[in-house]
Amino acid sequence: MRVIEDVETINFVGHAEDGILVPIELEKQIPFEAKRMFYVFGVNSDKSRGQHAHYKTQQVLICVHGCVVCVCKDVYGHEVKATLDYPTKGLHIPEMIWDEQIYTSPDSVLISICSTEYNKDDYINSYSEFQNLAKV
Repeated sequence: MRVIEDVETINFVGHAEDGILVPIELEKQIPFEAKRMFYVFGVNSDKSRGQHAHYKTQQVLICVHGCVVCVCKDVYGHEVKATLDYPTKGLHIPEMIWDEQIYTSPDSVLISICSTEYNKDDYINSYSEFQNLAKV
C-alpha cells in the first residue's frame, strides 16, 4: 500500500535564452513509462478538481501557468499539500494516493503525465471507499 511519503516533488531545469525552455526527458525524469498526457484549464478560481485515487495510474502534475494547490492523502489519512506555482516544479503522485487540485487562479493550466491510458475502472471516486481499502 502506498503512503504519503511516496508523493514527491520533481524539479525540472529551465534553460533561459529568449524565454525559458523546460525540457522533460520522459525516461530520465518521470518515474514511470508515460502512456498519456492531458491538460486542464478554465477552472474557476478556488474550484477543486480531481478528488479521486487510482488503483494503477501514477501521475506527474505540472502547473505551467497560474497556481494549483495539490492535496494528497494516503489510506491512513496522512496528508501533504504541494503548491504548484512555477512551471519547473512537478509533483509525482503514485497509484493508491487520493488527490485533489485546488485552482487558485482562473488562468491556471495543469498538465498531467500518466502511466496508463484512460480506464474509468481505475478510478476510486469515493473517499470513504478509498479509506476502507486500508482495512483490506
